Amino acid sequence: MIVRKNISIDQCYVDKLKPFLEKNDGNLSAAIRDAIETASLTLAGKTGENGEKASTKESQYAEFRNNLIEEKEFLLVHHTLLEWLIKKTSGLLMDESIIYELINPYKIKRISDIVNYLNSLNEKIGWKIKFNVECDQDLEPEAANLTLSNGNSCFREVMAHSLALFMAKQMKLDVQGLFSKSNVTNVYFKRFEFLDHQKVPKGLEDHFGPMEGTFREVQKRPDFWKNLIKTYRQQNYQRLSINRRIFEAFISGNIPSVAEMTRNFELAVGKPPAAFTLGENIKIFKELYLTDGIGTDIEICTEKGGEYVKLIHDYSNRKVCECIKLYYLNIFKSIGHPFTTTTNPHIIVFEFGEGFCPTSISESEIIDIES
Repeated sequence: MIVRKNISIDQCYVDKLKPFLEKNDGNLSAAIRDAIETASLTLAGKTGENGEKASTKESQYAEFRNNLIEEKEFLLVHHTLLEWLIKKTSGLLMDESIIYELINPYKIKRISDIVNYLNSLNEKIGWKIKFNVECDQDLEPEAANLTLSNGNSCFREVMAHSLALFMAKQMKLDVQGLFSKSNVTNVYFKRFEFLDHQKVPKGLEDHFGPMEGTFREVQKRPDFWKNLIKTYRQQNYQRLSINRRIFEAFISGNIPSVAEMTRNFELAVGKPPAAFTLGENIKIFKELYLTDGIGTDIEICTEKGGEYVKLIHDYSNRKVCECIKLYYLNIFKSIGHPFTTTTNPHIIVFEFGEGFCPTSISESEIIDIES
């Protein structure tokens, strides 16, 4: 029989129900039921599902944590300080050796082993994070969906990061997607083959270590990067960052050839333009365009059949504008897709389509800056 009553609860009691609300995704009725069950077990001294008294279980976990602190394996850290540290190191990859301190690769071989171990560990250390996983098979799965619920969102990120690195190195599962909400973190994995065991797979780096490469470069040449950032900020980013040979070409009035553009693209990206679709080439170009700083803004469309690139600049000198147009014309020729070009005083538009065929540039069309 279900008895429904209208009850009044002061805010102080609602605050005390917070752990139960988090556990039940904000469902107040379920939270109250859990609180009643917990109080009942405590008062009656009854045993839990695993046959242990609830109070005894908590005291065992407290003793477990105290032992780890005494053995100097764990440290007592203020909650706010740890949360700040996690936020400030977000985007940097953990060292593989640290993960193996947390998860022993010689003992854990299956997905279910990892989940059971981390659920037990989080219950003991008091982080209150619950792990759940869906996969096609327990040993060497092709795909897996991991869900971390409850607990602090920063702590969930650390646990997700640790597990993702372990699964990448030990089970050849790369991260395909990462979605975080206030009380849930979902990580989607897919099998891949290692090309270089010294590196982490791309998905893991993109989702958990996007600042790793940048941070390492700053560490190599800290003075250079500090001065560069300071200069850019002082000059409101009104600076150029282009290849030396391209700079030399602009100064001499000779626009780099299509072949040179192709080589520069491959050096910057690691693959030739032919390795990418038109839409992918346009996205890569946008990143390079905004980085080199020659123009002021860019508008793109990568929808199949309607691809275009609109370059916006603030130059007024006719020779400069023409050189910039020819320079980017050669860049898009190197991509290998037909297009047409339209220019306005401060805009250059490249529209792509099967019916378009750009006119080749002859030497006579290249303006001599000294003339």
